[in-house]
Amino acid sequence: MKAVLLVLLVALACPFGFAKSRHSSTKTVQGSGCIEKAVENSCRVVIDSRTGQLYNLLFPAKVPQAGTAIQFAGTPQKGATACMQGKPVKVSKWKKEVGIKCPPPVVAASMGR
Repeated sequence: MKAVLLVLLVALACPFGFAKSRHSSTKTVQGSGCIEKAVENSCRVVIDSRTGQLYNLLFPAKVPQAGTAIQFAGTPQKGATACMQGKPVKVSKWKKEVGIKCPPPVVAASMGR
């Protein structure tokens, strides 16, 4: 069922992904907080420690592990993404944040006991 929904979401998002706005925004988004795994397995979210805003972070390369405190900067992602949580942000740079203590990552309980 999830696979069917994902395929439909991607099919609906494709026309929007190729369309470019003439007035593209160069607004930079900055924040800091603890990396958490989102509902979708490959997605990572952060609740900004100052504003409480939930961001869906889209990393171009190396992704920090869940439970890592980071500072990040990036640009808002236009259009739909496969991740259903938070405001999507294309991360241009990030670094570990020293002043934030993160709770341990949540581990899903095994179902086949």
